[in-house]
Amino acid sequence: MAGMGMPGIEGLSSRDQHAVMTHLNEMTLNENMTMYNNLVERCFGECITSFRSKTLDKPEEDCIKRCVQKYMSFSSRVAQRFQEKQQQMAK
Repeated sequence: MAGMGMPGIEGLSSRDQHAVMTHLNEMTLNENMTMYNNLVERCFGECITSFRSKTLDKPEEDCIKRCVQKYMSFSSRVAQRFQEKQQQMAK
């Protein structure tokens, strides 16, 4: 397992490295689920206007596509800025 590709944990035992990586994976999964839930909640609330049909009508579908694209672009930009700030702080 030797470091498992993550700097700073190479001094830990294999068992501890595994525990750290498991915890990080769980945190990442939780963050992804939170992001997905926020996306669904936001776009549903913004775009779904009627429950007359089981399927989306064309304006709802277009709205969902725009909403998802905006949300993902925004999330990506925030992550990029966060990473830039972390790199600045590490210098």
